[in-house]
Amino acid sequence: MANKQLELLVKVQLEREEKLQANFVQALQFTRQAEQKYQGLADYRTDYIQQSQQQGSLGLQSRQYNQFVSFIAKLDLALQQQAQQIQQAQAVMEQRRQQWLAMQKKRKALEYLLEQQKQQAMKKAARTEQLLQDEVAMQQFVRRQQPH
Repeated sequence: MANKQLELLVKVQLEREEKLQANFVQALQFTRQAEQKYQGLADYRTDYIQQSQQQGSLGLQSRQYNQFVSFIAKLDLALQQQAQQIQQAQAVMEQRRQQWLAMQKKRKALEYLLEQQKQQAMKKAARTEQLLQDEVAMQQFVRRQQPH
């Protein structure tokens, strides 16, 4: 494969890699947002329970107690759903990370191949130049050896 073709292929791979990296970053941000939302819900649940206990020490009617229990159950359900969303987001994030790393590996392999081809071309050029210099030196030597 010619160097120009390999260089173009490396460029295309790099563009793909950058897109996959952006997808990974987006998934990472979504996961963090989901985790923050979960933590916010968990903190709210804790605060709500503490406030309700303080009010309960003054006495709760059965209707207030039932509302408290019902609301806590709704918060627990919301926390379970948010935990599932976090798990899904983490799975997507990991999948995108793996895709990005795989593309990075392909690009690096192509860059290595390109570098090897460049080095081989330089060695070939150096050998050719050396042969030309040797030929010129040989011709000069032969001319000096000939009687005038």
